[in-house]
Amino acid sequence: MKIRPDQIEGIQPEQTQRKSPVAPGQAFGDLLSQEVAKGTTAVAAQAPPPPLLVNPLLATGALSASQQVDGTAEAVADRVESILDKWDSYAATLQSPGASLKDAYGTLDQIAAEVQSVRTDSPDLASRHPGLQSIVEELDTLAAAERFKFNRGDYI
Repeated sequence: MKIRPDQIEGIQPEQTQRKSPVAPGQAFGDLLSQEVAKGTTAVAAQAPPPPLLVNPLLATGALSASQQVDGTAEAVADRVESILDKWDSYAATLQSPGASLKDAYGTLDQIAAEVQSVRTDSPDLASRHPGLQSIVEELDTLAAAERFKFNRGDYI
């Protein structure tokens, strides 16, 4: 197939229209800096600011910052924190190769007893601090599930 000059002349105006309009004296660096500036402002406008966290229990809605924190809520929060530390100890005991399963089961019993004690000591926790109540319920559910798995023989 031969390309004739009259065919090229018909296509050349279309190709010049398709090219992006660039000012004749504008350099590549200027174009790049403009595009980067556009992208940065768009990303900054879309990204929400990170949440301010003081206490993890505040972030879950267990204790609202505007709510007056009484001694009961602080005591329950401290007990929940100690239960979570026991969960870490329980997990570490199960992961260590030379650890005794009796030690792990003893830690699990301590966790379950502590959760039950929190429930009995603060029966009105659900009405006063529903977020803390939901955490205590989840800890109770986890303890029951772990006890079931332990008794079933999953860790032997």
